[in-house]
Amino acid sequence: RFYTPSTENVLDLKKQGYKLFDDIVFKHYSQYARDAILSAINLERNQEEQDRELLKDSVTVFVDLGYNIGENTAVKLRYYEQQLQQDIVKDAGNFYRRQATTWLREDSTSAYLVKCQKALDAETDRVKAYLHRSTLEHLVKKCYTELLKVHQSALLNKTTGLYYLLEEKQNEDLKRVHDLYSRYPQDLPPIGEMFRTQVQKEGKAIVKRTNEAKGKSQNDEKHVLVTDLITLHRHYDTVVRECFGHHQVFQKALKAAFESFINENDSVSKLLALYAHDVLKKGSKVTVENVEKTLDHVVFLYGYIRDKDVFDHDYQQLLQERLLKRKCSSEANERAMIAKLKSEAGYQWTNKLEGMFKDVGVSKNLTGLFKNFFNTEEKCGLTFNVNVCTHGFWPSTNYTSSKTPEALKMATDNFKEFYHRRYAEREIQWRMDMGEAEVLVRFNPKTEVRLSVSSYQMAFLLVFNKKKIVSFQDILDATGLKSDTTLQNHLLSLAHPKLGVLLKKPNSRTLDRKHKFQLNSNFKCKMRKITVPIINVIRHSVNPTVDPSIAIQRRCQMDAAIVRAMKTKKRMQHMELVNEVTAQLRARFSAQPGMIKKRIEHLIEQEYLERDPTARGVYKYLA
Repeated sequence: RFYTPSTENVLDLKKQGYKLFDDIVFKHYSQYARDAILSAINLERNQEEQDRELLKDSVTVFVDLGYNIGENTAVKLRYYEQQLQQDIVKDAGNFYRRQATTWLREDSTSAYLVKCQKALDAETDRVKAYLHRSTLEHLVKKCYTELLKVHQSALLNKTTGLYYLLEEKQNEDLKRVHDLYSRYPQDLPPIGEMFRTQVQKEGKAIVKRTNEAKGKSQNDEKHVLVTDLITLHRHYDTVVRECFGHHQVFQKALKAAFESFINENDSVSKLLALYAHDVLKKGSKVTVENVEKTLDHVVFLYGYIRDKDVFDHDYQQLLQERLLKRKCSSEANERAMIAKLKSEAGYQWTNKLEGMFKDVGVSKNLTGLFKNFFNTEEKCGLTFNVNVCTHGFWPSTNYTSSKTPEALKMATDNFKEFYHRRYAEREIQWRMDMGEAEVLVRFNPKTEVRLSVSSYQMAFLLVFNKKKIVSFQDILDATGLKSDTTLQNHLLSLAHPKLGVLLKKPNSRTLDRKHKFQLNSNFKCKMRKITVPIINVIRHSVNPTVDPSIAIQRRCQMDAAIVRAMKTKKRMQHMELVNEVTAQLRARFSAQPGMIKKRIEHLIEQEYLERDPTARGVYKYLA
């Protein structure tokens, strides 16, 4: 037999050695070691070189002791955290608190930020060199708090602060602001608010400057507001992407800033549509370096405007002009613009724009097929091209039907027959207000000029094949048209003194049914082909009042929104209904409470709703 003593409460040799070291050495001398390490770190912060290997070995003593005595991970790091890490973090906070006070007083914001960046980088490097990795988070947060968080307002509101950096386009320093404060995203909103204030200030200055210059600028400067807004957006969008990391706080700030001032000028929607038209139009005087990026900014501005339906209406009208008059500089750019608008406005409206393009493509094929069916050049002596426009896609305008000129009647009748053979259930309405023509005019035996004119002007000129002198009333009778402002503009353009295709008696800007016209037999022109411009095109004037067709559309949209809301809830209070309708229509236009109230009254008259007899200001839905 033999006897073995119990080892249940006996530590293994390694742990026993560390325990004895802790009891005999560490507890008596750790304070001196800690003070020496802290002193060496402070000297290093003051640019005095230290023996980092020795520091690493000294710190390792604190770490290894805990790892070899502790029972779990939390206990293993307790020695290092309690005996050394807490003091390192606290000492760093005290050091940088003093430094921050001095730097803030002596340095500009830019220089202060550079020093903060260097300090944080130095502390990160220090942890990697000889401190335990668990120290990094606590140490950097403490340094960040004392250097940046505590002094955020004072630092960014200095005369050389954030507003100065934005005004002077100091993008490198702006990026540094974001890089430093984005370590703790909860501190970014105050910076975003300052960014919004600066953008809003610059934007309001642009709008104010444009409003003050309204009426003084020439037509060539009609795009000043839009180009200035695009320049502003291009710059600050670059700042958000490249300096602020495209962070959501700054995206929202940029959007809020533009929405606050872009709607102060009622004509922005119309001007934006007209600018896009001139960018996409063939032969435009508007030149841009990069069409795609310019269109991106146009769509961004479109997203900020309140009355999107005004832009939609004008853009569709101008697209119609580009398509029917073949003025699109690039079909790829046109389709790219529609795709961009679809991402912002949705499918419902842009589907009409896509339908317009489809109609033009189908019309080209139809024209080719029609030439095989009836050759107008051989049988009528004219080139005949037709655009068949689907009613639901193209802008709806008031149109007075007119007589088809005799020179075109054979061609139009045969096309109608050809079209009905292919599409028996469809009806064709000829639109003289949308077409254009080239007419060879013989002013005298020696002068023949080819004129590019509108369909109206073509009809006017054809009247002179039968009479040399005609009155305005004779022209109306021969064409079957009714006098209106647009029609008068087309006729007066031919008699304009600078062009002189027609002579008018009396020679004035007014037009009476008794006024006489005749071809100018003394007309002289070195060119063999000229384009007759239309004077005073009302459609292109920028008028802040809402177009009647848009007003009608808005009333229909409000009616639909009211019915949808009431159908869902059956019973609603007045303000609750107004708020619901406003929210539904916010993406298209700003619905005014007074207008919504009128539409509610209208729907009550139409028996869609009724007032609750037992509760004031409450409406009930009638199924």
